[in-house]
Amino acid sequence: MRDVIQDIRYGLRALLGMPGAAGVAVFALALGIGANSAVFSVINAVLIRPLPYRDPASLVVVWENKLSKNMRQQPVSAADYRDLREQNQVFERIGAFEPQSAVLTGSGLPERVEAAEVSPGIFEILGMSPALGRSFAYDEDQPAKNSVAILSDGLWQRRFGGDRRVLGSSVRVDDRNYTVVGIAPPGFRLLDNPAELWVPYTPNAEQLRRRGLRTLTMLARLKPGVTRTQAEIQMRAVARRLAEDHPDSNAGYSVDVIPLSEQMTGDVRPTLWTLMGSVTLILLIACANVANLLLARAGNREKEMAVRAALGAKPARIVRQLLTESVLLASIGGALGLALAYAATPALVRLAPANVLRARDITMDWRVVAFTLCASMATGVLFGLAPAVSAARTDLNSTLKSTTRGGSGHRARSSLRNALVISEVSCCLVLLILAGLLMRSFSRLGEVHPGFRADHVLTMQISLPPARYSGLRAEMFYKQLLDRVSVLPGAQSAGLCRFLPLSGNDATANFLIEGQPALTSADQPRAKFRAAGGAYFTALRIPLLHGRLFDASDDERTPKVVIINQAAARQYWPNEDPVGKRILSGFEKDQWSTIIGVVGNVKHAGLDAETQPETYYHFLQIPPEAVPLAEGTMALVIRTSTAPAAMISTVRDAVRSLDPEQPVYDVKTMEEVRDGSVAQPRFRTVLLGVFAGLAVLLAAIGLYGVMAYSVAQRRNELGVRMALGAEPGYILRLVLGNGLVLAAIGLAIGLAAAVACARMISGFLFGVQATDIVTFGLCSLFVLSVAAMASVIPAMRATRVDPVSALRME
Repeated sequence: MRDVIQDIRYGLRALLGMPGAAGVAVFALALGIGANSAVFSVINAVLIRPLPYRDPASLVVVWENKLSKNMRQQPVSAADYRDLREQNQVFERIGAFEPQSAVLTGSGLPERVEAAEVSPGIFEILGMSPALGRSFAYDEDQPAKNSVAILSDGLWQRRFGGDRRVLGSSVRVDDRNYTVVGIAPPGFRLLDNPAELWVPYTPNAEQLRRRGLRTLTMLARLKPGVTRTQAEIQMRAVARRLAEDHPDSNAGYSVDVIPLSEQMTGDVRPTLWTLMGSVTLILLIACANVANLLLARAGNREKEMAVRAALGAKPARIVRQLLTESVLLASIGGALGLALAYAATPALVRLAPANVLRARDITMDWRVVAFTLCASMATGVLFGLAPAVSAARTDLNSTLKSTTRGGSGHRARSSLRNALVISEVSCCLVLLILAGLLMRSFSRLGEVHPGFRADHVLTMQISLPPARYSGLRAEMFYKQLLDRVSVLPGAQSAGLCRFLPLSGNDATANFLIEGQPALTSADQPRAKFRAAGGAYFTALRIPLLHGRLFDASDDERTPKVVIINQAAARQYWPNEDPVGKRILSGFEKDQWSTIIGVVGNVKHAGLDAETQPETYYHFLQIPPEAVPLAEGTMALVIRTSTAPAAMISTVRDAVRSLDPEQPVYDVKTMEEVRDGSVAQPRFRTVLLGVFAGLAVLLAAIGLYGVMAYSVAQRRNELGVRMALGAEPGYILRLVLGNGLVLAAIGLAIGLAAAVACARMISGFLFGVQATDIVTFGLCSLFVLSVAAMASVIPAMRATRVDPVSALRME
């Protein structure tokens, strides 16, 4: 222990004796370790930290799928949920929930909150015990007993001030009174659902009859000893029996059983591991930089090490001393890197897209600190080992006799330094190419026309309470709202739709085409279902290609009409005019709808998603029992002649003038909606671009350091050359050429590595090939230019060597 303390004290004195070199090394290490710690903090929060449920490894999500229609991870119907639950032999417990939205009134201004109808027992599946009160009883899924509710801690604190007396009291939700029986613990979430209020799920007779109405998310806990694969096999057998018994609704449907951890992180996992690989390359570049620095210092300390060896120091003792110095450097760099990561965490949280689950829980917990500590120690050994071993192999006789600084090991160390520079350039090029590919991909994504114009469009969501707005009352509310909003100052046109473009939300409906043979439900044509009305298409500038749009004559009293998109026209009426044709949707009862127009394709699932066939029905002509307007969310879309934000208050006032207790929410411009749809590609593009910039900076510093040291070591040689008649231009080309040769070798290796790495991220690319020649070529030229700039200063310094001074030293 005494020897270790002595090594640390001597190492600190050694570092204080080279403040400039130590500062450069700490700076490089802080960048490398800090970037790793920052990305690891995200990975820790999203992928590593256990889900906040009891025994999360045994939790699974059960989905239905229909691979023939490329329909994966579909919710289940109430009837299918009942049958899967009763016929299962592999699950300890099964529950389900359906996301909803609700309007909370009383105790303040009306507030729209996210809610969910849940089967009693679902909280027990997750191991959630209310912080106050109780959970739902198993008989509270009956209509006579289901007027109970559980509040989230956030809603309880925000709406009721954390008053414990709310337990047992009544709250009014969607004009219905519920008794509060429990308060969830702080931070609890039902999977990725943002609900703040839960009520029992009570399916009615219509929901149990319509197996095609798939709205439930199934959650289950595996029995002890049962694997996910065994559960999936058994559930698929049940699904086959259901398909045989109910071919109209279940033919072709199977079941997927997905581990909960995979379900909650599957989309973002590749992005995060790609970023982690990127920052690992940055750390390797930083290590190569510091190793080069220590190798240079080892050359200056050769005689010191030789004297130590001559006085009896063993090679292992010299290696230990030098490794102590490198670990001290890494520890200081790691501490500074942890501080940088802590400072960068808020920016990461803001940049992280909403679907990066638990990103808001990013903290510097013990795992991040332990990772940083381990990374620092490993880094210290990694960059310190080569210089330490090189110093321990010093030839005593030749070193003690030598009168130059380079000593006997100069050539070996020079080769090692060159190899490190080559590796830096290679890693730098790989990162730069990956960032370049993502940037070009993101640029191509931004060039995709979404099918509408997003400028000067204000949107907001409205959810009407079903108890107060059933049937015609909901239709009347929306008609009056459109009339009032359309005449507001600054409003050019206004419309309504069930699902906003680029929101990722949709519904699918089967339909029949008049004059074509009758088909089973499983084989019928399918299209995305949209409810719209007012001047919706005009407000978003969705082009009319043929026919006409909805107008004031289309209402609940006139014959039913429908508008289709170009994709539907091409798929189902490829060589004919669809206008005037009639279709019968699955939610209609023998009431055919006439196609009155064809509009352009609109991106709903995402800018990079293929456009699907779509049908737009007038919201006033949809049967209330099929798609109740008061049981879903309608989006109000307004094209403005002024800044959209300037109209928010006036539109809110228009809604309140119709119903003082009706809130609006999720108020955004369509430009914000569009930007939000590309949040994840922007996240990885921005971060990888920043990491590539750091890599270029570190590689330039490394190459400059090696070239500067090389010039210092060759000072006498260069002086002799100039004394013998070498021109400054020749010396400049000689030194600059050495730097460019190293860079060229690094580029060749980096290009080969970049091809392999680019193929690994090909799933992230849109409109760009993984081996895009333009990106590879421009990035290579840029790295070569940086290498030339890093080498030119030492080369210029070499031309100013004094030949007389060099000859005197010889």
